[in-house]
Amino acid sequence: MKKNKGGGSVFLVKPSRTERVDFLLLILVLILLCFGLVMLFSASQNTASDDIYGTIIRQARFAVIGLAVMFLVSRVDYHVYKRFAFWIFLAVMLLMYATPLIGFASHGATRQISLGFMSFQPSELCKFALVIYFAMLLSGKRRRDLNNPRNVVLYALLILAVAVACVLQSHLSALLIIAGVGFIMLFAAGLPWKYIIGLGGVGAVGVTALAILEPYRLKRITALFHPEADPLDTGYQILQSLYSVGSGGLMGLGFGQSRQKYGYLPEAQNDYIFAIVCEELGFFGGLIVILLFGMLVVRGMQTAFSAKDGFGMYLAFGISVIIALQVVVNIGVVLSVLPSTGMQLPFFSSGGTSLIIMMAGCGILMNISRYTTQNKI
Repeated sequence: MKKNKGGGSVFLVKPSRTERVDFLLLILVLILLCFGLVMLFSASQNTASDDIYGTIIRQARFAVIGLAVMFLVSRVDYHVYKRFAFWIFLAVMLLMYATPLIGFASHGATRQISLGFMSFQPSELCKFALVIYFAMLLSGKRRRDLNNPRNVVLYALLILAVAVACVLQSHLSALLIIAGVGFIMLFAAGLPWKYIIGLGGVGAVGVTALAILEPYRLKRITALFHPEADPLDTGYQILQSLYSVGSGGLMGLGFGQSRQKYGYLPEAQNDYIFAIVCEELGFFGGLIVILLFGMLVVRGMQTAFSAKDGFGMYLAFGISVIIALQVVVNIGVVLSVLPSTGMQLPFFSSGGTSLIIMMAGCGILMNISRYTTQNKI
């Protein structure tokens, strides 16, 4: 088996006494996973379906697969991704552009590809593929100089390529997360303010244009400010979400006691599961979820800042930003701070692709933490 410069395997990590599992990171992931499964079980118990256990059984299977993937990925030396970063990004981008042609339509958009036994969204892979590729470029000598206009144009074109693929899939939420992660990574790497303002302005114009060109997107934005103006159509989901959150009060109605999940709140087991958390467990239950995610992101950032090389730092930072952005966007939508985007809450929302890939991302964080100088507990 090929050895790296440090004497270890290129593909598998054999931890020494100082290269142990980051138990805090592992415990946080396991708590969020179990918490998510419990809440999904409750949120999916509605009278609209005869198979009330189908959703949780499928998600539990995906959770087991996710745990296995996380364990395997945590044993793979993260430097492998640097070697294959370009090819990973290229393969995922080809898959992104092929999705509208070979995928199947769901909820009015073609974003998923069927594998027979399951379906998956290439956009979930794209989030991590872009982070890996950006981490490789930003850690290299040639592309590290962000004062060089050519380098800035390269990063802008990469984000644009992802944005076009997302537009073809009518997947604006994925566009916002992926472009946001790329932009934040560039900002953290020291992108000059003149480029930050320029890229930010172009991005804002692009998002505005997409909203104007698609009437349903514009309606979602206007409904955010006055949902009561159209309570049976564009404002319905917002109002039902707020009813769910508000009725929970401080302590909640009790586990399993949600009323909104019984056909009133659309996507209660998916995009709006945080509303069910607040309804059943109250303000304190919702706060605990936010604190757990906050601790996970902070631990990921600690891993990034303690990494022994630039690639590991940018990779861990990017993965942490993905988690943070998805949580902020999802909860922002539930609380009617942001317009509805269809963004899932990691570990909680129903969906096999997002769960497995998120677990794989956490596995990468665990592998990077094996090489860091931060204290393990």
